[in-house]
Amino acid sequence: MGGAIVYKITLINNGLETIVHYPDPEAPKVLDPHLNLKRSLAGSLAFSLPWNNPGYNLTTRFVTKVRCVDLRDDKEIFSGRVFSTKPSMTENEEFKKDIVCEGKMNYLHDTIVQSAIYEDKTPEEVITTFLNDHNVQVEDYKKVQPGIIDVEDWLFFTTDFETTLEAIQKYCVDENKGFLRFRAENGMNYLDYMANPPQDKIADISLGENLKSLTIDDSQVFGTRIVPVGANGLTIERINNGKNYIEDSAAVAKYGIIYKKADYSDIDDDEQLKTECEADLSQYTQPAGALDISALDLSTLTNTSVDSIDTATSVHIKCPILGVDDTYKVVELDADLTKPWDPKLTISNKPASLTDTIGDIQSNSINRMATYGGVQLGYKYGIRVVSHDKSVEILLNGQEGILITKDSI
Repeated sequence: MGGAIVYKITLINNGLETIVHYPDPEAPKVLDPHLNLKRSLAGSLAFSLPWNNPGYNLTTRFVTKVRCVDLRDDKEIFSGRVFSTKPSMTENEEFKKDIVCEGKMNYLHDTIVQSAIYEDKTPEEVITTFLNDHNVQVEDYKKVQPGIIDVEDWLFFTTDFETTLEAIQKYCVDENKGFLRFRAENGMNYLDYMANPPQDKIADISLGENLKSLTIDDSQVFGTRIVPVGANGLTIERINNGKNYIEDSAAVAKYGIIYKKADYSDIDDDEQLKTECEADLSQYTQPAGALDISALDLSTLTNTSVDSIDTATSVHIKCPILGVDDTYKVVELDADLTKPWDPKLTISNKPASLTDTIGDIQSNSINRMATYGGVQLGYKYGIRVVSHDKSVEILLNGQEGILITKDSI
């Protein structure tokens, strides 16, 4: 199978495989195969089955497994299950079924976590607990083992019957510290939470060679002097030479003085508040934004998939006219598999959030936790309610469990 890229798509029911798409002229074909991959998410594969395809009557929601393979070197580019089927008839009385498939990571949406308080836990401890609980509730093929978990963090939160995947994404994953990866090896499923991609590939994309189009979104809110605000309006003047802000001198020199607030409403110690903000400073002071590009993936013309662009890839983009010459992470890939050399990429020099592409949400401050009047909400501790004169404090589901304090007693 030398030369241009070709795919095989297979349906699997009770261990029986049915090929629904293959490159040979006489073999079955699907219509409009479309692959979407996002960093830290399950990804999807969509296609239509014409009525004469052998898989037309072989798709059952959540039961039928789906596999897509790059035939150049038998690399699996998608593995999951049928999520939805939509039969339809065209004006020419042609029947087809539109199929949407979800990646295996979404097996973790089939179970829920119980309501419980977690405190002083690492991501490895929490994810292992969640996966172990998931595994005792599901069929063997849905079981997921903890894989490489090397992100360092300290977690405080209370679960509330979320699905297992929702709980992992909501409470464990900090997109500024790492990303999720689902993989299968030797018949076992693994979930990794990694600080850096293994052997992160870098593909070159240059104007005049393989760059087709480039749109820059630099509308993300940022500042150059960041004012961290902790629990109950805590600031850092006492331990920061009377200044309530932390300055990025390089950003000030480039963009001028721009003050922005950063909420840390789960922190009640000013030294820790300063330390946390200093660690996060670059993400607040660099207008990372996002870039949407169309680029020719020239690796599709080779005999191997090793250099193909995917969500484990970084791309070095050169476009002098737009002032772009930097390396970015691919956070989303959207490809028509009939034209795999022409994917649409969303890229950024910081990872996208788990629910929104970078730049989708605008605000006047940089929010990490939320504060509403005297009520403060934070995943790390739960709910804190403080009276206007600060004489009474009620803490629920936090590190102390339930705590009521009046006049410091």
